[in-house]
Amino acid sequence: MPKPKPPADAGDPARLQRAQALAAQLHCNSCHNLDFSGKENVPRIANQREDYLAKTLAEYKDNSRHGYDGSMADVMQPVTPEQIADLAYYIARLR
Repeated sequence: MPKPKPPADAGDPARLQRAQALAAQLHCNSCHNLDFSGKENVPRIANQREDYLAKTLAEYKDNSRHGYDGSMADVMQPVTPEQIADLAYYIARLR
């Protein structure tokens, strides 16, 4: 499938900055790469649809979605719903 089209707007700078700091704190780039392009069995999440990202991250948090191991569930446990929304907003706008 072709990559999804990124949102038309560049995004709210404050919200993007918050999410970027959170992604660094959670070490998202250690598995998803610096550009969130993914590698091996880790998916590309850059430019993915915002609603899909938010749903998936919430499912990892509540343990209703399972990956190859429990690392995503562990990473997502301390993340609040507001932070999940910011992460999805940020990752959907990565170009």
